[in-house]
Amino acid sequence: MSGLPEIPVRDYRHGGLLAYAADHREKAVLLMETVIRGMGVPGRLARRLLPAADRVAARQLARMGDPYRAEIMQLPRLLGRPGPVAFALSYEFGCTAKAFPGGRLFRTLDWPFLGLGELVEIVRLPGQAGDWVTATWPGVMGTLHGAAPGRFCASLNQAPERTTPMGRPVNWLWGKWRVAGSRGLPPPHLLRHVLETAPDYAAARRVLTETPVAAPVIFTLAGPDAACVIERTETRATVRSEPSVAANHFEDAPEAAIWRPRGHDSHGRAAQAKSLEAPPGVAGLEPPILNPLTRLAVSMDMAGRLEVAGYEGARRVTEPGMFAPA
Repeated sequence: MSGLPEIPVRDYRHGGLLAYAADHREKAVLLMETVIRGMGVPGRLARRLLPAADRVAARQLARMGDPYRAEIMQLPRLLGRPGPVAFALSYEFGCTAKAFPGGRLFRTLDWPFLGLGELVEIVRLPGQAGDWVTATWPGVMGTLHGAAPGRFCASLNQAPERTTPMGRPVNWLWGKWRVAGSRGLPPPHLLRHVLETAPDYAAARRVLTETPVAAPVIFTLAGPDAACVIERTETRATVRSEPSVAANHFEDAPEAAIWRPRGHDSHGRAAQAKSLEAPPGVAGLEPPILNPLTRLAVSMDMAGRLEVAGYEGARRVTEPGMFAPA
């Protein structure tokens, strides 16, 4: 044994994500503090604005008709602090993903915030169409990936940055302005909804393709006999089956010239993923998929098995966590 911490496995099939947050409120608060500290000087300003940001986010969730608004609105009271409503609309990170035959999916998550890798947990959750399992953190009410045993596996990547002639600060503000005016769902909330309600791969593909989203996103979906990548703008979708690889750039979406890749070497990560013949072990990543921003590696399949490891860049900070349904 390496002496690294083990990843907890939680069973919340009879309580869901809200009960999970309530039972582990200290870790949920630690997660928010980790992100705010990682923002540096802007984080100190953000901390002061959290009560107002929660009020703005609550109005936005109501306008979107978000199916998880009632749960999210309970978080400030449960956690005893402002911020979780605004955090529910947070959607900024890098990723690499590839679907493999037989309903297998491998993905990594890249963030600039130190400390997230060692906080991750594996959680079993309920759904109308069946149980599902994910790697997540207390207080996160959407999901970034999940395995729905007997149905499919799915993950999301942040889409590339929509550009303007005014530079990156204006690009960021423009993106936030578009989200604020949207009636589409936040992509992590749509993915959770699909994992809870879609009875099979075909239904999941249809919902992920057709449902309006609040921000551009890239979904990767793996079923028993098929897989695809869905490149989304707010109202349009491009679906491809080969290669079933996603990073943080669009390969087929319309108006490709206006998008700037995100994260560390997005094209290099995608090229490396295309060369993989099988899911790599979560403890054996190599550059450029393994990069200074890597925080999480997840391998999952349609049987509901998950293998997870937390990272701080090139350094693994947890033992590989394993889960398989009984």
